[in-house]
Amino acid sequence: MLSKSFAMIEATAHSPRQRGDEVIRIRGAREHNLQNIDLDIPRDRLVVITGPSGCGKSSLAVDTLCAEGQRQYVESLSVYARQFLDQMQRPDVDLIEGLQPTIVIDQRAANPNPRSTVATVTEVYDYLRLLYARLGLPHCYKCGAPVQQQTPEQICESLARLPEGTRAMILAPLVRGRKGAHQEVFAAIHKAGFVRARVNGEIYDIEDVPELAPRRAHHIEAVVDRIVIREGIEQRLRESVDLAVHHGEDMVIVCHQLPGEKKNGDAKNMKTTHATKKRAARKTAAPNGRKAGNKSNATKSNGGKTNGGAWQDIIYSTQYACGKCGISYEELEPRTFSFNSPYGACAECDGLGHRVEFDPDLIVPDRELSLADGAVVPWKGLSGAALKQKKTALAKFLAARKFDWDTPLSKLSEKTFEQLLRGTNGSKNEFIGVLNLLEKEFATTKREARQQKLAGFRGEVPCVDCGGSRLRAEARNVTLGGLAIHEVAAMPVNQAIDHLDAVTFDEADAPIFMPILNEIVNRLQFLAKVGVHYLSLDRRADTLSGGELQRVRLATGIGSGLVGVCYVLDEPSIGLHPRDNQLLIEALRDLQNLGNSVLVVEHDQAMMTSSDH
Repeated sequence: MLSKSFAMIEATAHSPRQRGDEVIRIRGAREHNLQNIDLDIPRDRLVVITGPSGCGKSSLAVDTLCAEGQRQYVESLSVYARQFLDQMQRPDVDLIEGLQPTIVIDQRAANPNPRSTVATVTEVYDYLRLLYARLGLPHCYKCGAPVQQQTPEQICESLARLPEGTRAMILAPLVRGRKGAHQEVFAAIHKAGFVRARVNGEIYDIEDVPELAPRRAHHIEAVVDRIVIREGIEQRLRESVDLAVHHGEDMVIVCHQLPGEKKNGDAKNMKTTHATKKRAARKTAAPNGRKAGNKSNATKSNGGKTNGGAWQDIIYSTQYACGKCGISYEELEPRTFSFNSPYGACAECDGLGHRVEFDPDLIVPDRELSLADGAVVPWKGLSGAALKQKKTALAKFLAARKFDWDTPLSKLSEKTFEQLLRGTNGSKNEFIGVLNLLEKEFATTKREARQQKLAGFRGEVPCVDCGGSRLRAEARNVTLGGLAIHEVAAMPVNQAIDHLDAVTFDEADAPIFMPILNEIVNRLQFLAKVGVHYLSLDRRADTLSGGELQRVRLATGIGSGLVGVCYVLDEPSIGLHPRDNQLLIEALRDLQNLGNSVLVVEHDQAMMTSSDH
């Protein structure tokens, strides 16, 4: 047991008695096996708590000090905020005074969240997203050309190329994926003279907009005009686009009906009266002439979902667009590069970088074999009727590619082999592919033995669409220093430091990039300093060892620049090579020199001799 006298000696052996305002005063600590301990711990020092196993070191540091620090923090929050947090019980102690806000860094297993990486834990990725959003160079994901701005004239020319008779709505985006009731937005739409709004894909009269859930994200666009593409509409189209650009902050959304679809609603509901346009023009200060509004009652085509079914959205921007392909892009924001946000995550894998499906390497492990020899392993041992069914499904594909059941797959080109696996969607002789045939069988088979056998060929497979980068195409094609953000994240720590040091910026951009770059480099240099320079930034946190994870968490503490905090570490040297101990001690000393108290539960002799107390 940790006796009272032993504790006092450990805390004060290296210094004279501390004044009351310089210590964390503990009186009557009885948590777990502590026996009414009284203790003064110097603040803003590196203090080591040591002793035999079971003497109460962790009970004092973690279960008493940390628990009380966190409880005091929660108590400092408002009543409204506290209702969302669990009530924390006060540790068994008579008095704790002078305690700073506490942060515990231990070797507990990471939260098994596949979205958490080294870069996100250390906040390096947050700053990378900000850096790429402000200074990244976007490229078209289709042709690779740099993305340029579009003028209102170019937008009008693009709309004029839609098939004649196409019905379209010109919308000004006002809210995109933001939480709130947004009553002020609807008031602004009404004040501008518009009588319709599209809310989460549905068209409403501005007087009949439903009340929105304030804790859900919403999309709101003002309906500027409803038109039919035909000759003689150029002037009206230009005025409507100008008005949408003005209200949509340089963005325009055109929702148009796809060719060949049934035209819902009547012509009456598509018209915009001259009187309503004049009313919108009077309420708008932009110098763009006559403004478009809407007067007639709203109709809901396709059940009100204008961006689905027979209707399609086209996003135009006076900020970003490809001059060759005519593809418009939204303005770069930090969320554009976030794989935890629908605005940046790959749509195929939802930002995970992989999908659970049939693994091609397990399905076809030996390409020297033919289909007849069992190249597709899950098809081995099938009955004659089942095998005949597979041959029928592949017959047209094999005939079109001029190879048969006995041709070794190694003789196929890479393109043909990929088509064999994944299918030929959109071709004349459409074939869904071997992998999709297996997925269909896995979902429909009623035999448990067969299902279990097929499950053995499934696993986490890198996403085909994003290549494991987790990001959508728009984010993958923004470069800085010649590399995209996912390519920087794939680098080890040392290589990332060298790359960022080599990137050159315009002098005019110094106020933007210098603070961000300093935050990134400081964290990376700390990771290199504590011996985890070999970790790649996109390494999943749940694959790190306890020691690696603890040092990664330490980088967050160093990088955050917090002052006046009490850091508690529980045996940080466990699992470290002796040569890394001194690096860890220097890192803890840096943390203390920022103006923090560092309390370490430790047995390592080097740590104890290097401490202040």
